[in-house]
Amino acid sequence: MGSSGDYQTINTTDGLEACYYANSSGTIRIWRNHDQFNFPSYAPLFLIQLAYVLFINHLLVAILKPLRQPPIVGQILAGVLLGQRSIFFQQEMFPYKSVMLLETYAYIALLFYLFLIGLDMDINLISATGMTNKVVSIALAGTLVPMAVGLGAFFLVIGESQEFITQGGYMFCAVALTATNFQELTQILTDLRILHLDIGRIALSSALLSDLFTWMLLLACILVSNPSQYYEVLSTVGFILICVVVVRPALSWVFCSAIRGDNNLSDTHISFVLAGVLLCGFITDGCGAHSAIGAFTLGVIMPKKQPITNTFKDKLDDFLVSSGLPGFFLLTGFRSNLVVFSSHKPWMFVLVVLFGFGMSKILITFLVSLLHKIPPKEGLALGLLMNTKGLLALIVLNTACNRKDLVDEAFPPTIFALFVMTCVIEPILAATYKATKQFMNYKCRTIQRTKEKAEFRIMACIHSTRNIAGMINLLQVSNATNQSAIHVFAVHLVEHLGHSTAMLLMNDGSNSTGFNDSCPMQATEAEQFKKAFENYEKTSNNAVNVHTLTSVSSHESMHEDICCLAEDKRVAFIIIPYIRPLTTNDKIRNANTNRTVNLNLLQNTPCSVCIFVDRGLGSDEDKESQLKDHHGIQHLLMLFLGGPDDREALAYAWRMAAHPNVKLTVVRFLPGKDPRTVLHQKHNSEVARCTEKQADDEDIYEFKFKTMNDESISYIENVVNNGEEIVAAIKDLSDNCDLYIIGRREGAESRLTYDLSLDNSTNFPELGVIGSVLAMSNFSSHASVLVIQQYISRKTANKSESRKHDRMSIDHYCETIASQIIDDDYDDDDEEDDN
Repeated sequence: MGSSGDYQTINTTDGLEACYYANSSGTIRIWRNHDQFNFPSYAPLFLIQLAYVLFINHLLVAILKPLRQPPIVGQILAGVLLGQRSIFFQQEMFPYKSVMLLETYAYIALLFYLFLIGLDMDINLISATGMTNKVVSIALAGTLVPMAVGLGAFFLVIGESQEFITQGGYMFCAVALTATNFQELTQILTDLRILHLDIGRIALSSALLSDLFTWMLLLACILVSNPSQYYEVLSTVGFILICVVVVRPALSWVFCSAIRGDNNLSDTHISFVLAGVLLCGFITDGCGAHSAIGAFTLGVIMPKKQPITNTFKDKLDDFLVSSGLPGFFLLTGFRSNLVVFSSHKPWMFVLVVLFGFGMSKILITFLVSLLHKIPPKEGLALGLLMNTKGLLALIVLNTACNRKDLVDEAFPPTIFALFVMTCVIEPILAATYKATKQFMNYKCRTIQRTKEKAEFRIMACIHSTRNIAGMINLLQVSNATNQSAIHVFAVHLVEHLGHSTAMLLMNDGSNSTGFNDSCPMQATEAEQFKKAFENYEKTSNNAVNVHTLTSVSSHESMHEDICCLAEDKRVAFIIIPYIRPLTTNDKIRNANTNRTVNLNLLQNTPCSVCIFVDRGLGSDEDKESQLKDHHGIQHLLMLFLGGPDDREALAYAWRMAAHPNVKLTVVRFLPGKDPRTVLHQKHNSEVARCTEKQADDEDIYEFKFKTMNDESISYIENVVNNGEEIVAAIKDLSDNCDLYIIGRREGAESRLTYDLSLDNSTNFPELGVIGSVLAMSNFSSHASVLVIQQYISRKTANKSESRKHDRMSIDHYCETIASQIIDDDYDDDDEEDDN
């Protein structure tokens, strides 16, 4: 039998038993006969500690979010506040012995979090920005120059005061305070909506390099703080080289074999990698460096294939990292005793940090930006952004404390300075900075404004591989010629998962797949997307120029990225697919998910937009039916009710009709003699005939005049009185139709579709009234549908809204009079019948 302070071991016939001493004298218990807070294993206390820390952490993050504070600010504040332990917290909630269990859990979560950060970092993204020289210059100058200035200020103001900070502590502080944190900067850029602008790409790429420099400088600090133990640094560097030269190719080969079949990783592969994270952390810790270096290194050398990165984010992000990482901020808070601010020296320390490191970094970044011809306003904004601090700075400072290079009195003012430098960035930029957009004045925002022989710039958005075939077929019939070339920006829209930070745009010339160029695995969705559009470009006889890009964002902000890209690339036309096939219950099922992107895009678009409901345009079955029924000719049916959207749809259909394999039928619906229609027409002729109606007539006249001798184009006028007659006419004309083209919003004659708009089961706002009817699964024809909305400037839209408001009372009066006329007609008929 043996014993220890907390447990006793007993040899029995069944083996060796270890029994904990349970404190039965405590008062915090319910039915158990021992105190839960003083149980020797501290497992029950750990549960309440973790719940309390998570609650306070996420509460502060939520409170500070409306104040434009990134999550790191709330997390640091929560850790510092909880770290100021009162007598109750020190004796009951966080006794010293119990903190070990919480620290272990937080330590493991930290390793996996840094593994995910490394997994998100793809060095090839730097070259993808096309601004490598700028990025390297800003990252290097923004790290080394402020470090030199800050160290000089330390020695001049504070001096070599060993009781406050050691010589090695100076170096650790300098490294922490010149770092730019990649993860937190991504969040700030996303909140400011400048992630996909040039300044966002430069800042994020520079932060990526800055993170790598910081890890290298951390090793240098370890060497400077204790030169006699140089073998610690050499062994860590040797381990990193082995990982890059030996482990990386091995991982590429293993994962190529693992996901060749269904692009999914098995649980065995996932378990081995997770164990590898802990092993790499153990090795670098044994080498004398921080174990986080090992976990981060493994993440960096992992293959950057989408199935791999998404799998590990799904496994680790939601639970382990989110629940364990707040414990790390609590441990940082335990070291941040605010009592030290009662003396004057910590405040001198804070001023040195803010002016020596912060201001010098802003200034040097501004000067380097000017050398690279970046506008001064954006240079200052870039300097502020490069001062973003985060978890990496905290790791460096905690490493210094663990090595006794940073004394307890220096830790709180350093954390305070770091906190101030980070929390002021986003509010200042949100209040003062607006991106300089030289492209804002471009005029070709619509198809109608695009000249006949000018380059036609289109942005084709893709959600998944299911959209590729139909989208390419639609682009093919858009009639690209050497005289009127098409420039296609094909954008792969990827949903933002968890805390992912790989949100840079990847141009078609970049190696977006990471280290595995020669990997024989089955193509991922991103690779299929890129290859399909490259093949389309090759078969276009130099009439099409394609650039493939990838945008990673949440559904709520995806439309913002599309709009930013459209303005950046000066496109005239955006094509986006309707995400899922429509059914009568689709509106209920997908109201908050699938339709969010399209609706937000239509409301904020900088150019004309087309929503493409694909029902097999370009599929094998569709091609077979074309060859069998009408010899490969695609039949397009353009439905014209009037208004700017229909005029834009007519312009696009007219362009497509020039394709040798396209036949176009344009049907114009005119109002009949129904009393409601006549009265509404009279009202509109007084208010809008000089604008919308006249524009409709002019466009139709020009179209008829210029296509009168074209046998592939036919024009029909159809007189109707209501929406039901329109639908019946469309059904009669839909034989062999492959594609409907329709404007989203009707013009002066919108009263014709009033009865259809009352049916909520078939009314999808993003498709318009007629588009919703055509796209329903129970419609007699199953041709694809193209719904177009023309870009209208905000100034014009505001004027239209004003006119609409002025006409609301008149509309109500007209409806009342029309109803009275109809009722009078019915009464007259009844009197005649009686007579």
